Amino acid sequence: MTNHIVKAAVFAAAVGAFSLTAGTADAKLKRITIGTNPQGSTYFLLGSGFSKLFQEKMGVKANAQPHAGSSVYLPLMEVGEITLGLNSSLDSGMAWGAVAPYKKATKKVRSIARVWILPYAYMVKESSGIKTLADLKGKRVVVKFKTNVSLAQANRTILSSAGLGMKDVTPVESGGVVASIGMVVQGRVDAAPIATGMPQLRKAHATVPGGLRIIPIGPKGTDEFLGKGMAGLYTVKQKNSKRKPFVKSDITIAAFDSYLNAGTQVSNEDAYQMAKAIYDNWKQMQKDYPPLRGTKQSALAPANNPIPYHPGAAKYYKEVGIYSDANMKHDAMLK
Repeated sequence: MTNHIVKAAVFAAAVGAFSLTAGTADAKLKRITIGTNPQGSTYFLLGSGFSKLFQEKMGVKANAQPHAGSSVYLPLMEVGEITLGLNSSLDSGMAWGAVAPYKKATKKVRSIARVWILPYAYMVKESSGIKTLADLKGKRVVVKFKTNVSLAQANRTILSSAGLGMKDVTPVESGGVVASIGMVVQGRVDAAPIATGMPQLRKAHATVPGGLRIIPIGPKGTDEFLGKGMAGLYTVKQKNSKRKPFVKSDITIAAFDSYLNAGTQVSNEDAYQMAKAIYDNWKQMQKDYPPLRGTKQSALAPANNPIPYHPGAAKYYKEVGIYSDANMKHDAMLK
């Protein structure tokens, strides 16, 4: 057998052995702490929501614990100091591979569920006449963020899909994604990357004469190309709508995910119960927390995860039919 098949067989055996107890055992955790970004962030909002869910459904005290960013709390999950964390697929992939700023690989962290999909692309003023990434040659372009190292690599990868390197543009550093919107509106830069679902983007579009425009990925921008450039990055389709008037036609852009990940404290039984609580209550969670609405219940466990799923979560998802052979093969490859 090939190495991948052997690994898949070992993983299948582990899941099979676990099936004798999962779903019936009580949670072993006495308390759940969920690492998030600072208070006021979407991650803190979602972390508070999942804390409430687990407290109600698992009978375990839970709370969201804000930090400066994933680079702070992902290592804490690895050593068992916090229970769970909300992390982007980009940060998860960098931590798994020990890419700076992560000094040590987080090989013990496991995923519970993909919870939030973030379509991500460069935006410009409509009045600029810029319609493609190639049009950004020689322009002032936000590339780095002071608060997020992983997005800088994602931005470079997106630009490279149109053959643009850092010598082809004038790279600008921004304080953050929200600050970048103001930089474009005020004319301090020509283009900046943005999560297309952000309310701030819709507000800015309404205030700028002529509005804003989202730029599609370049001709090289396949899933394979983006994934090689930045683990966790892939393509999605975007359509013009009332909620996204800055998307002028059907286009392809980049996207990345946010996962609820588990540290070393989480047993198979606990992970099973967490996955079950999320899956069974997903529609209500979507009603209560709007950022979750872009992720279908059937898409909580995609097969492009940057770190392996927790065996307990995988067991539950297999039972409800959303953890496939593709998932098993991908997890085995990561291990």
